[in-house]
Amino acid sequence: MVSNFIRWATDPFGDLWPGMNVHRVDVASTDSGADDPASCGDGSTGSGMTAKTYFDSTFCGGADHQIRRLLTCDITSARQVAETQVPEVHVTMVMVNSSEYGGSGGEVATLSTHPASAEIALHEMGHTAFGFADEYESYAGCDSGETGHDRYSGGEPVEPNVTSNADKSTIKWKSVLTAQADALPTTRNADCARCDPQPNPKGADYVGAYEGARYFHCGCFRPSFNCRMRALNNPYCGVCRQVIRDNLAS
Repeated sequence: MVSNFIRWATDPFGDLWPGMNVHRVDVASTDSGADDPASCGDGSTGSGMTAKTYFDSTFCGGADHQIRRLLTCDITSARQVAETQVPEVHVTMVMVNSSEYGGSGGEVATLSTHPASAEIALHEMGHTAFGFADEYESYAGCDSGETGHDRYSGGEPVEPNVTSNADKSTIKWKSVLTAQADALPTTRNADCARCDPQPNPKGADYVGAYEGARYFHCGCFRPSFNCRMRALNNPYCGVCRQVIRDNLAS
């Protein structure tokens, strides 16, 4: 299901398909689903069920257990199985037999069988296969009341689709800018205590520098107003598409 979606419906994979191979490895678990902690840092509640699964999958995963939708697994075990069955594996993805919404990226991409699973897979594969950052401007959600995400103050991010540098002469995606003459940044957030509410002043596929990315309201920029790395059911932005092409061509 996921491979067909990638092949036929998602730019730029359609014409790059000859450079990709997809292998499925089936494993059997004692239980279906994943661990569903009774409480999570985001205030959500679950059944408290502990499922005996091959890759020890769990919702509300990660070191801080803050987000219920963060579905994780035992990455060491998943990588070992993938490498044993497909020695030349480049990207490992684990599909968890749960209809609850969830997924995560990193060394191993994890996704549930929620109806949005194909979109989840494409987003998480962006992290795992191509090193993309999340482009959304908060961690727990714009209405969550979270703190500590007002302004990014670190060095230049290593991910290819976010930047702290909005200088159009040196921005990392300079070659992909829609209009070289346009001033950057494309948008500025007037209130760094919250997500920027302003609409997109440019076209949907415009590539510039929009403030708000990598979980911060200000100080970090994304290439386009929306992208699959910011919100599901959007195409990859022009920068992400170029990175995908460059990776698969190398």
